[in-house]
Amino acid sequence: MMKIKCKKILWVRLLMYSLVMGIGIFLVRQKWNEQARVIFKTALLQELQKRDTLSISYISNWKATPALEEVNPGTVEIELDSGKRKYEIPCFKFENSLVKGGIQRGLLTALLDESPLDADSLHGTWNKLLKESDIFLKTHTRITVFDFQEQPSSAFSKNVQKFSRTDSLFSYYMGYRCEVEATGYASCEWWWLFSDWRLLAIGGVCAGIELLFFIFGKVYCYRKNRQIEEVEQEGLPVIVMAAEQSPVYQLEEHTFFYVERMELIKQEQVVKLTPQTAILLEMFLQAEGYTLSTLLISETLWPDGSGTQERIHTLIRRLRKLLGELTSLQIKFKKDAYHLIIPHFIGKDALTND
Repeated sequence: MMKIKCKKILWVRLLMYSLVMGIGIFLVRQKWNEQARVIFKTALLQELQKRDTLSISYISNWKATPALEEVNPGTVEIELDSGKRKYEIPCFKFENSLVKGGIQRGLLTALLDESPLDADSLHGTWNKLLKESDIFLKTHTRITVFDFQEQPSSAFSKNVQKFSRTDSLFSYYMGYRCEVEATGYASCEWWWLFSDWRLLAIGGVCAGIELLFFIFGKVYCYRKNRQIEEVEQEGLPVIVMAAEQSPVYQLEEHTFFYVERMELIKQEQVVKLTPQTAILLEMFLQAEGYTLSTLLISETLWPDGSGTQERIHTLIRRLRKLLGELTSLQIKFKKDAYHLIIPHFIGKDALTND
């Protein structure tokens, strides 16, 4: 019963640790994704700063356009060779626009038309910034430009084949029409996350708790064994009360073993033994030092030679369970022999459960 209880406690602890680590991995992954998005934006800004030296002829004829627009203009109008044309700006593009002011978006259109973004260069800058922040991700980038007819053309960084649609992605939009889309893809193996100090801390706490459980268990077992060894009861020893045809053994105070009836009786409580467990218990009580070798048990109970170790162990377990219902008697195993332990006869040599 104690072993089963200990196993349940162990499984509960393992489940608890797995749950804690699972939550930790999820939170760290979310944190990395959030940081990767911020760093991707920083990489974009650094790529644009490389173009600060370009000279661009740019004329704005907009009316009182505020420096920073906080509301999506909805539509913008551009004059082409073929005439004026209106373009819808979707809300998600405007919300993820690198800059929101109309003049600034128009400047980016002219800037990126003169010097388009390079996917490999952006990827290299992003990777460098991620490593500096101790974030380990597999990444790649995509640059997509929508022409005046809203037809897209895309360029990818060289390692695009390593990624799938399930990877995290971050997109930012540039230009007056938000026509330039820069997208970063990121993925990581779950074990990479253990390089994060948060998960290391969680793992350390779990290991510390388990160490405390281990130390507590050892101390508890040590003290329990010491208490058992030091027990000295002043009850009667095991004696035969009726010796001839129907012997009766007194095991403890008010507890008796009736051999012929194959019963353990304690006041009004009765436990019925099987024939084999009754024979085995009587063998223990008659043996010197209440000790039986596995060979003697096998030869006595299975004279045909069919007494395997598994059969002996099964029978011992049954007898332990029956004794445990009414008595404090124990059966211990040491050096290929079983010992019936009666509290007031416990010796000083430690025995182990088999």
